[in-house]
Amino acid sequence: MEENKNILKQWVISAINNRSSKELKEIFETIPNIDIAEAIADVEDPKQLLYIFRVVGSEYSAEFFAELSPEQQEIIINAFSDKELIALISDSYADDIVDTIEEMPANIVNRVLKACPKDLRGDVNRLLNYKENTAGSIMTTEFIEMKDSMSVKEAIETIRTKGKDAETVYTIFVRDNKRTLVGTVELSDLIFAKEDELLGEIMDKDFVSCNVNDDQEDVAKKFKRYDLTAMAVVNSENKIVGIITIDDVVDIMEQEVSEDIAHMAAITDMEDPYLKTPTLKLVLKCVPWIIALMILQVFTTLVLSRFETVIAQFAILAVFTPLIMDAGGNSGGQTTTMIVRSLSLDEFSRKDYGKVIWKELRVASIIAVIVALFSFGWLMFEMSVGIVDTESIKALGRDSIYADMAFIAMLVSSTLFVTMIISRLVGASLPFLAKLIKLDPAVMCGPITTTVVDIVSLCTYFIMWVFVIAPQLGILVNL
Repeated sequence: MEENKNILKQWVISAINNRSSKELKEIFETIPNIDIAEAIADVEDPKQLLYIFRVVGSEYSAEFFAELSPEQQEIIINAFSDKELIALISDSYADDIVDTIEEMPANIVNRVLKACPKDLRGDVNRLLNYKENTAGSIMTTEFIEMKDSMSVKEAIETIRTKGKDAETVYTIFVRDNKRTLVGTVELSDLIFAKEDELLGEIMDKDFVSCNVNDDQEDVAKKFKRYDLTAMAVVNSENKIVGIITIDDVVDIMEQEVSEDIAHMAAITDMEDPYLKTPTLKLVLKCVPWIIALMILQVFTTLVLSRFETVIAQFAILAVFTPLIMDAGGNSGGQTTTMIVRSLSLDEFSRKDYGKVIWKELRVASIIAVIVALFSFGWLMFEMSVGIVDTESIKALGRDSIYADMAFIAMLVSSTLFVTMIISRLVGASLPFLAKLIKLDPAVMCGPITTTVVDIVSLCTYFIMWVFVIAPQLGILVNL
C-alpha cells in the first residue's frame, strides 16, 4: 500500500514538473481523488499545488480540494486569485466548505465566505452556527426536494435538470405546500412508476428523519438501524433544512471510534494525524490524565501504607501484589469494554442493568473458579521450582514447607476469586452509572474501574492474610 502511494506520488510530481497536462488529467480520470490527495499529502509547494488545480477540470478540483490536508487547503486559498477561488467554491458543497474553513484563521474564513455565491454563503453561515457534532453542523443543503403534487414525469425531468448539483439523487425528499416534509421517494420507485402518478401517491410516508440538534452519534445509529443512504434533517417545525448522506456517516463513525479509543487510553481527542500534531500538543493531551490517574491511586497507596508492617513482617506477600492488581484490572477492563461497546450500539439500555449484572455475575463466577484453580497450581509450581523465593516460608520452621506453600497459594487464589467477581461487577456497573449522570462511559470507566478493583483486591488480600492465613501458620500479625 505504501509502495503504491509512493509510486503515485512520483507519477503526479513528474507530470507537474514536466508540465504534462495530458498526463495529469489522465491521473485524475483513472485514480480516485482521495488516493491522489493521500499520495501528495506532504507536498506544500504552492506552485505544484496550483498547477494541479489550473490543469484538471472543475469536475475533479472541488472534490480533490476537500480531500487535501488543512495546511494544503490554506496554501491554495492564499495562492488563488479571487476569480479562481470563486470558481472552486461554486463547485463545492456547503458542508465541505464548512469542514474546510471552521478551523482556519478568520482572514481565510472571510475570504472564502466572500467568494461564495449569495445562496451558498447563506448555507455555509447557517451550518457554521449549528452546535458542533450535531446533525445541523454536518448536513449538506444541496439536495432535491419536490412537492407531493408533482407527477413522476415532472420529477424525473427535475432530477435531470438539478441532479448534478445535488449531494444525492437516489433519495428524493417530498414536501407539501407548507414546506413540511411528508415523505421520501427512492429513484428506483420513480423509474418504475407510471409517468402520470403523483409523488404523494408513491412516496414512503414511513420515513426516518432527524432534528438539526440531534447528536451526530445518534444520527449514525439511525443510519445503521434503518439501513439508510440519506436522511432528511428537519427543524422544530418539521421543515427540511438539509440532508445527511452515508459518506458523512462514515466520517462520523471514524471520528467517534477515534474518540472512544482516545478516552479508553486516557488521552484527550486527537483532531490531527499523529505525525502532524506538534510535540507540545501531544504532551498536553497526555499529561493531565496521567496526573489525574496518579491522584486516583492515592487510595491504593493508603491501603499499602496501612499494611506496610504486614508486608515487612512476611516479605513474600509483596511478590504477589502486582499479580493480583493486574489480574483484577485486566478483568474489569474487559468487562467495561464489552459493556461500553454494547451501550454504544444500543444492544441494551439502562433499564436492562439488572439483566446485565445477573449475566455478568454468572460469567464472573465461572471465570473466578477457573482463575483460582489455575493460579493455585501455577503458584505451587513457581514456589516449588524456585521462581519465587520461599526463604520467608522456610524461616517459619514448620514441619511441612509444602503445606505452608499451599496456604500462600490458597491466599492468592482466594483473593483472585473475589477480585474476578468484584472487578467484573464494577466494570459492568460503571458504564451504566456514567450514562445515568450523562458522562461518556469511555472517559471515566477505565481509570475508575482499575482504581476501585485495586483497592478491593488489596484489602481482600491483606485482610485474608491477617485473619485467616496468618493464624493457620502461627504468625502473630502486628498492625
